[in-house]
Amino acid sequence: MRVPGISAFTRLRALGTLPRTNITPMPTIQEQIDQQDLSLFKTIESQSSEDDRRSFLALNSAFRQWKGGKFTFLEIGSYKGGSLQSYVADPGCTKIISVDPRPKFVPDAREKGGDYSHVTTQNMLDLLAKVPGADVKKVIPVEKGTESLKPADLPFQPDFCFIDGEHTDTAMLRDARFCLRVMGPDSAMAFHDGDIIYLGLDAFLHELEAAGREFRAYNLPSSVFVIEFGKCRLSQSEPMRSWRDQNYKGYLYALVRNDVFRTTAREYWRIAEHPAFKLPHKLGLVKVAKKLMGGGKKK
Repeated sequence: MRVPGISAFTRLRALGTLPRTNITPMPTIQEQIDQQDLSLFKTIESQSSEDDRRSFLALNSAFRQWKGGKFTFLEIGSYKGGSLQSYVADPGCTKIISVDPRPKFVPDAREKGGDYSHVTTQNMLDLLAKVPGADVKKVIPVEKGTESLKPADLPFQPDFCFIDGEHTDTAMLRDARFCLRVMGPDSAMAFHDGDIIYLGLDAFLHELEAAGREFRAYNLPSSVFVIEFGKCRLSQSEPMRSWRDQNYKGYLYALVRNDVFRTTAREYWRIAEHPAFKLPHKLGLVKVAKKLMGGGKKK
């Protein structure tokens, strides 16, 4: 008998001819961040490894949890906005300052440097607007470098800083000093590519020790270096706690990436031991050349 008001689908379900399905709800943005879901980086190409991105997400999650659900963020060196993708989508991140002067020439400790000015601030904002769930209105761009910025120039005091600007020890040290001045006492800063700006990091840590500043420093895979200040304890929560336990990956990554120094040394000694290189020494030609050029030992 046909019962009025009941659909055919309902009747079939009641008869057991349709399978019951368990629909799993889609994870929220914050759940994706807490699970270190790398699909959050699919919109904008990021100059980072997969482990770097896991570290970015672990930091994002830890920042939010440490501040009780809401936090503010400052990034130095945003370029296309690749490392900001989770922050613009996370409702827990309420405000973002993006410091990037976008100069014509950017020095780099690894090479002669490069030109990043072809990507404008508006280009970055347009790319970030394409991130699912993004709130680009909370991004405040500052097109100046920290050498010309004062703490009073910022619209608010950030809870946390991420430094990924000019990859030289001098610039990194300048950026870190600036962040130290603008953040609160119980905060944290993180650096990308610590295996490149390690001399700057070493100098900064010595400055903190000399000043008697309370801090804890550690690395995360692949090349993220973190400094916690005061009472800040990012690694008390997951996934940061478990991810920090794998920091050996970052240590080995840095050694392998800098193996060029060992390779260069091996090549030097290979050439130095070659008979053709030793012959001028045996013949005394090197001493003669030094005398002709005014070198050698002075009496």
